[in-house]
Order: sequence, then structure tokens, then C-alpha cells
Amino acid sequence: MACLATLMVGAYPVVTAAATPEPALAVMAQGQANGQSYTRAALLALAQRRTVTLAVDPEHIGPQVDAVPLAAVMGSGAMPDALRLGASDGFVAELPVSTLTTAADYGVRPWIAIEDPARPWRSPQGEDLGPFVLVWVGANAGRIGQEQWVDRLVSVQGETAPVARWPGLGLPAAVPRSDPAWRGQALFLSNCMPCHRLNGNGMGDKGPDLGQPVNAVRYLTPAGFHALVRNPRAVRHWDGARMEGFPPAVLSDTDIDAIHAYLARLDTGATLRQGKPRE
Repeated sequence: MACLATLMVGAYPVVTAAATPEPALAVMAQGQANGQSYTRAALLALAQRRTVTLAVDPEHIGPQVDAVPLAAVMGSGAMPDALRLGASDGFVAELPVSTLTTAADYGVRPWIAIEDPARPWRSPQGEDLGPFVLVWVGANAGRIGQEQWVDRLVSVQGETAPVARWPGLGLPAAVPRSDPAWRGQALFLSNCMPCHRLNGNGMGDKGPDLGQPVNAVRYLTPAGFHALVRNPRAVRHWDGARMEGFPPAVLSDTDIDAIHAYLARLDTGATLRQGKPRE
């Protein structure tokens, strides 16, 4: 029997399970197709690694996490106009450099939180959020919009400004600089663009295009727009809805008015039409 067993082992190849590649964060400078790849171990080995306390924790991963400053992986070169933050579930956030500057003015900076495999991060719905999450550290971190806290982070890409990549997002030069739509443009790019396109411009696909086929201001009154931004589920809800409300600390009433004004300025003129009812 021993000889038979030996023959049997030699007759068939030994099949071993393929090793699962270790998750890594890809960091690419503006214009680079390939950049630096950081595994969990590589991030933890950086001299800037710290255990930080999250003053707010919208991703439910804290309050204390191991993390490295975003600046530690971006290198010492010139800061790009914007950062594109990609997640494994397809979510993409645009982080204009102006947001980094404004946040720094009130003592808040972005860090990359690193998951401990022994304590995996899960959302309240049980979704895997790791192994990397972009978080904001500082007492005033609650002023950062939830769209700029990125779980399941897999890539950081330096980019030109969104309006340079999608000119259709830019306001006409004839709009007076005193018009609140200019502030609305900046707010849209940082808070709305991660999920929504406008007239086909952008990469967001988690929510509807706010300009096509009809601009949102044609069916959302200013009051209705405020209500939707503050508490989407109080206005309309379905099982697949993902939009979270924006508290006043993130978007003031004046800010919401400015976004509404921006959308109105980019209205292409398409009117509401009575569609044929479904049978």
C-alpha cells in the first residue's frame, strides 16, 4: 500500500492555492501612469507613522487608528491642482488643492489610516472598509464633507484642476465674479462631483447627472434643494439610495444657495416634457 501511495502521489501534480496579493495603495504624480505602490507594511514602516485620534469618525473605524500623513506619500515635488482618490468600489473623490489649504487654515490635515488585520473595519451594514481610509485629523475635522473621507482607498492620483479636464464644468467668463455661482462651482467640485456629473462632465456615477436630461433646478425649488441636501431620505428614498445629508458645519444654507445658483448658470435650457406613461 505504501508503494501504491507513492505511485499515486507521483502520478498527479500537487495543486496549491494561489497566494492572494497583498492589498496596496497606488500613488501617482500628475501625468504619471505608474507610480509608487505602498503595502500595509510599507506604510507602517514610514517614519511619519503615528497613532492618531479622530475627532469625528464618519467611517466608524476609530477613534484611534495607525496612520501616515497624506503628504508623506505624495513626495516633495510640486503639489498638483487636485488629487483624485479612487476606492475599490468605484467611488472617486476629487480633492482640489484649495481644500487642503483651507483645511490647514483651521488645523485639519488628511491622513491615510491603516487597518489592523486583527480588527478589520466594517460599516454598520457589514461592508469591508479597509485596508486604507483617507481620514481628516484635527479638532475641526467635522467641517470636512463626508465625500472627502474615502474608505476602501486604492489610489491617489495627481491631476490638473477639474475645470481644465472638463471645461463644461466651468462658469462662463461673463458671469460677474461677485455672483454666488462662483462659490457654488468650488463647492460642487469638492462636495457633489464625487457622485454626480453635470451635463455629462465628470466621473461620478453613484448619483444622477444633475444637468441631464434636464437641469435639477427645473424640478427642485430652492426650498426642495435645501431639504434634499440636508436630509435626502426625508425627500425621497429607495433601497439603493446612498446619499448622506450635509450638516450645516459642512455646507451652510448660503453654500447650498450658491450650489443651486451654479447649477442654474449651467442650465442648458432643456425643458420638462410630459413623457409617455409606461404601460
